[in-house]
Amino acid sequence: MTQRESRIGKFRVVALRDANFALDGGAMFGVVPRALWERLTEVNDDHTIPLAATPYLLDDGVNRIVIEPGMGRRWGEKQTKMFHIDHSGGHDLLESLRAAGVEPEDVTHCLMTHCHWDHIGATCGEDGKPVFPNAQHWAVESEVKALSAQGHMRGASYRIEDLQPVIDAGLLNSFSGEVEVLPGITMTELGGHSEGIALIQIASEGDKGAFWADIVPTRNHVHLPFIMAYDMNAEKSFKVRSEWIKKSADEGWLNMLYHDTISPMGRFVFDGKKYGYDPLVD
Repeated sequence: MTQRESRIGKFRVVALRDANFALDGGAMFGVVPRALWERLTEVNDDHTIPLAATPYLLDDGVNRIVIEPGMGRRWGEKQTKMFHIDHSGGHDLLESLRAAGVEPEDVTHCLMTHCHWDHIGATCGEDGKPVFPNAQHWAVESEVKALSAQGHMRGASYRIEDLQPVIDAGLLNSFSGEVEVLPGITMTELGGHSEGIALIQIASEGDKGAFWADIVPTRNHVHLPFIMAYDMNAEKSFKVRSEWIKKSADEGWLNMLYHDTISPMGRFVFDGKKYGYDPLVD
């Protein structure tokens, strides 16, 4: 059984649940031939593959941090069908957060690696109000700009209504480059997949970990050439992945994956030829 809770030093780490959904398999694996990637994952009749939206809770007893809030429920019938969005079986951000002993009002920080709809759709509820009314929200400045840009290359990936209520409430903090949100929690702008996608690193009491968002979306994407067609700059993605995946494997980080349906937490390993994934299990 895959493990959904672990620790990084003083931080309790919980893989929450928001939604299951699906995207085109070819787009998820880019130039990798289907004959290769279809061996790695289930494939639906419409050529999409199952994915998860997995937010994470970090809790040190004082701060309660949600990483990547998820997709949320503000979807019409057409979108729900197209993307196979499913919140059944306990897949709901607030339900899983409460199951972990945390109320939305208790969340102190909400960290967003980038502003695509499948990552920040749950930032606001069906009532259009911020889900975490007392939290400092953090996002990369270039991502916030892309959210409202006209004619953006990936305009379909952004919905301004996902973040506007947070902006209006004065809850959004933006940054460029790198920021230490709290002692031991750093957001580093990398780019490649999107304008300014960030890697979130956690370091505490000698332990290290990272949340990878769409830099490494699933366990099957740890292999360096497996770059999504959704990435704006494949060359930059490859460079970023080559540097940071190696660092994680060398230092034994606990890795948190957002889109993996089976093994949300694990460690990157290198067999002398390519990188792989060693899932945490109970």
